[in-house]
Amino acid sequence: MCGRFLLDSDIEDIIRSYRIYKQEIDGFDKGDFYPSQRAPIVLEKNERSITLGKWGFPLSNKKGIVINARSEAIMDKPMFRDSIRTGRCIIPANLFYEWKEENKEKIKYKISLEDRPLISLAGIYKYHIDQNSNKELNFVIITTEANENMKTIHSRMPLIIEDNMVDVWLGRDTPTKVLQEILNINIEYGLKIERCEDDKHQQLRMF
Repeated sequence: MCGRFLLDSDIEDIIRSYRIYKQEIDGFDKGDFYPSQRAPIVLEKNERSITLGKWGFPLSNKKGIVINARSEAIMDKPMFRDSIRTGRCIIPANLFYEWKEENKEKIKYKISLEDRPLISLAGIYKYHIDQNSNKELNFVIITTEANENMKTIHSRMPLIIEDNMVDVWLGRDTPTKVLQEILNINIEYGLKIERCEDDKHQQLRMF
């Protein structure tokens, strides 16, 4: 699962990295992002845009949100199947966090890429009418089975989109078969895994 990530890159670097044509935000508050917060996401509508989305799909007639979608089931789940076909996005991050139980304690780790500063976390989005009748953009992060690097920490990890697959992932006409191939990819990324010395007991409790 993925329940927290860090983004502290300048918006100009993000715009340049993803070749964004339409800037719908002037900036954002850098730092850690949690579920229910608004975070920058990259998506393709008429042109490639960067905007803010709220992390989590609301549950129908229930309190709480869903923040992750499993890559293995995303094509069939009613909550996700429309978005994976027409509402794909990337959540830019510099690193994400995960917790591992060690000696009966939850130890926090930060995971980044060894060879580049930005990680392209795969996501999907959709619009939701909130309780005040406002149209709100919501997103979830797609997870996949952990690769060999991550299995020492957790059984799941975010699905990471390679730089050469960003256009395909965001493209509006990408065939379902190609999307399924991307969802099944589990590349042995050069992950840098470091133990955090701060708030090791504060593991995020999931919904």
